[in-house]
Amino acid sequence: MIDLSKEAPRSGREMLGGFAWLARMADKAKAKGTGTLGEYISLCPMDEGFLLRSGVTEDAFVGLISSGADDEEVASYFERNVGTAQRDAANEWILVEMSDHVDEMDEEEGRALQRP
Repeated sequence: MIDLSKEAPRSGREMLGGFAWLARMADKAKAKGTGTLGEYISLCPMDEGFLLRSGVTEDAFVGLISSGADDEEVASYFERNVGTAQRDAANEWILVEMSDHVDEMDEEEGRALQRP
């Protein structure tokens, strides 16, 4: 179990099931559920923008995480429920349009630049 009061979530560039940002968003949501979110915000504007472009509702995502879904189950849900165009739009937004912001987070969290 990740404790975000002691360590950073995964980079927004890390792919989970073909989706950038999903691993980071899952880390934050899981930490929120266990009370170990620290200074991070689950369902922040970046999370909301990712979900909007993916076509997955916040309620569906929170329900998935609340059910105890692991990475494989989260990835499988998104692979089954998000079309190719939506996945591409979400990845484009995170990896291209929001690239500078993701770079800033990686730098703040002590990661080397992880551009694909």
